[in-house]
Amino acid sequence: MEAFRSGKKSLELCCYIAGAGAFAVFLRWLQRQLAFNELGLADPSALHVVLVLFIAACAAVFLRFVRGFEREHIYMSDSFATSFSNSGKVFRLLRIAAGAIVLIGAVLLFMQTETDRNSMDYRIVAILGMAAGVAYPLWLGFADRDPKPQPWLLCLLGLLPILWLAAWLIICYKHNTINSVFWSFLTELAAVTLSMDAFFRLAGFVFDKPAWKRCLFACMLAAVLCFMCLADERYLGEQIMFLGIGLELTLCCWIMVKNLEKAEEEPQKQARKVSTGGFEEL
Repeated sequence: MEAFRSGKKSLELCCYIAGAGAFAVFLRWLQRQLAFNELGLADPSALHVVLVLFIAACAAVFLRFVRGFEREHIYMSDSFATSFSNSGKVFRLLRIAAGAIVLIGAVLLFMQTETDRNSMDYRIVAILGMAAGVAYPLWLGFADRDPKPQPWLLCLLGLLPILWLAAWLIICYKHNTINSVFWSFLTELAAVTLSMDAFFRLAGFVFDKPAWKRCLFACMLAAVLCFMCLADERYLGEQIMFLGIGLELTLCCWIMVKNLEKAEEEPQKQARKVSTGGFEEL
């Protein structure tokens, strides 16, 4: 595979995510100000439709961005070490900072919910968030470490954010079971669900089930939705965790695009053409 100078593309992608995230925060804030009455109930408003259309537009732009790589014969390796190589002090600082933001948010949530009637639920999310915040920089750091750690350790570190977000999703649904104002918790539900999907696809690289195009798309869209949640009112710890998730996924997008390479065919397709003979080939 030929080398691909993707520094400009990485910056462009991060600008897309940051710009979409900033506009998403503004739209959600506008919806909260104009489309809800004094009782906190959602009134009929075009802003509800505009918000959905904006998310759909973001998905379409990100999908076009990913497909553009395929048209230019730019692909990503199936190897975790190659695809997530992030050596250097800058990347070390960024991955530690992103993980630390999640960790700080989780600790703050644990402290804030002491008197909440659902304190046990929040504390489960907080404890798992602490573990996920520590796991993220370790997981990315292992991509450049030689010798590589045991596969089970990489799998465990990749699994922790998924477990954390799965617990958060269940608890979010539990707390809003009788909430008839769907728009009040829709963004949180969507952000947590898509973030869980993004980390699931990131973990696919260490579980030997990589799908880089879907992974890149999921990380971009989930990051925007996490930033959108910053316009809502909730515990400060949860807000900080959403900010941390958005930064973590944006950093993963930057790293993945940075490690793209040019090839005539996608590496997986090339591998399938290697003849092994006998029934395996059949």
